[in-house]
Formats: sequence, C-alpha cells, structure tokens
Amino acid sequence: RDPSSRAERGVVGPPGTGKTRAAVKYGNPDPVFSLTLTDETPSAELRGHYVPAEDGTFRWQDGPAIAAWRQGARLVLNEVDKAGGDTLTFLLAVLDDPEVAMMTLPTKETVRPAKGFMVVATMNGEPGDLPEPLQDRFSVQVRIGEPHPQAIESLPEDLRAAAKGLAMAPAGRRESVRSWQAFARLREQVSEENAAQAVFGPRAYEV
Repeated sequence: RDPSSRAERGVVGPPGTGKTRAAVKYGNPDPVFSLTLTDETPSAELRGHYVPAEDGTFRWQDGPAIAAWRQGARLVLNEVDKAGGDTLTFLLAVLDDPEVAMMTLPTKETVRPAKGFMVVATMNGEPGDLPEPLQDRFSVQVRIGEPHPQAIESLPEDLRAAAKGLAMAPAGRRESVRSWQAFARLREQVSEENAAQAVFGPRAYEV
C-alpha cells in the first residue's frame, strides 16, 4: 500500500472486547486524537471553537479532527454509530478523499489533511447501521469477535478463562472485560461475594 495514502478503518464487535484499545494502540501511533460520540456531540467539538484567552479576548482551539488533520495523526472515533446528524455530516468532510479534502474554519483559514492522517472508528452495532455515504468512506472493516489479548492478560490469572468465555457469550449472558477488571479491583477491597454482587448484579452467582 502506498504509505502516503490514507485509510479509514471501522472496528466493530460486542462491548468490552477491546475495540478502543485496538484502535488506539495498533501500530503504536503518536500522537492519537480520540473522541467518544453521542447524539448530542456537536460538530464543533470535532472541528474546534473559540475559547476565552487570558487577556480577555478569544482564541481559536482546534478540535481533535482538525488537530489530527494538521499533524497527519490518527483520529479515533468511538461509538460512531451514535453520532447525531450534525456530526455525521461533518464527518463526511473529514473523511473525504485526501486529494480533495479541505475545510475553511471560522478563522477563515483553510486546512487540508496532512500525509499520514487516518481515522479509526469503533461501534458495537453493524456497519449497515451507518448512513450509506459514511459506510462508503471506510475502506476497511475489522470485526473483533473476542477480547483483546492484552486486556485478558491484564486480569489476575484466576479470572482470565472466565472473562474470555463470557466476553464471547451471546447477548444476555455476555460480561465485558471491563466488568471483570472492575471486579478484580473491587475484590481487593471487599469480599469476593460483595464485589461480584456490586459489579455483576443479579447475575453475580451465575457469573
């Protein structure tokens, strides 16, 4: 692959399988800009906005998308399927073909993506849930069906097999690695039974 080209990757899979870890850590990029999207996330949070300066005026502050453009960095968008219409429209411009992509900021400056810029988006749903124009902008889709090995290795040894098994269980029985990490920390402070009830709730004994 031409190293000067840009690629957008979509990472899909159940909650707690390490999608964000993979998106942020793969290849050890530096720097990485990351944002978790909701239906209330405005496009300005990605683009940037004016903020108060110490002298009483206002200065422009790049959002993660424009900062990643300028630096040719990786932009990680978590829960991309949760983004609202305003943000989804803005993402079409962010993810445009690098040969034509450009954006004029409220400062009147026009910016373009630098060499190396890449977007990795994660979601718990299916790629088909995204609007077709946005789907089309992701050239690679990676499905994560099991927990990230480093996430499993971060757990105490006696929990690893159970955590891996339940992270891959069908919906309704699934428990994320994140829950097991919380349980491992909590059981150091309270009894194992109380920790299980606090983290796993009504399923504590079953888990």
